[in-house]
Amino acid sequence: MLNSKIISKIFFNFLNNTSLSLKSEGRLNHLVKLNIKINWKLWNLEDSARINELGSKHIARTKQEIDQSNQIRNDLIRKIDIEIANQLKVVPLDSQKQFYSESPGMIIDRLAILCIKLSVTKDLLLVIREKDLKEEYRQKENIILRQIDRITNFLNLYFTRLKHKEVFFEVQQPMKIYNDKRIKKYIKILKQQKKST
Repeated sequence: MLNSKIISKIFFNFLNNTSLSLKSEGRLNHLVKLNIKINWKLWNLEDSARINELGSKHIARTKQEIDQSNQIRNDLIRKIDIEIANQLKVVPLDSQKQFYSESPGMIIDRLAILCIKLSVTKDLLLVIREKDLKEEYRQKENIILRQIDRITNFLNLYFTRLKHKEVFFEVQQPMKIYNDKRIKKYIKILKQQKKST
């Protein structure tokens, strides 16, 4: 079964461009790999969208690609949750106290983003020359490391509690609006109505 050690290995192998040496990859590990990959793509797209010098057409195209990539990311989170729910035979329990509103897929996704931030911060620390700025980014690195540590510890506990049927989560059904081409004309109507009031 997946655990935070395997997840970290998948993330850091991806970021370091090294192959993963797991005995059997499995569907869940593959989905986690795809999650870090799409988050890395989104990170780079967001950077690209901030380059005003490339013009408004570039920014508009990049924003469209961000929307498409975010849809893929949300679909992957859902697939990760379905796979975990199936592997651990997660069933709703009687008590609301046993319900976790944040699913494992959401937590894995957040860890992917933190690992990307850590990787970028480490790269920046290799080239930053100013002493004060370097110190500031060392502090950021330490904060990210603490966040990763805390979340991975929680995730291991979460997996254990799921295994022992002490807690449960629900696989969320994403309700995206912005990718539905049929609804765009109605969004424009709403925006026009709000402007006129």
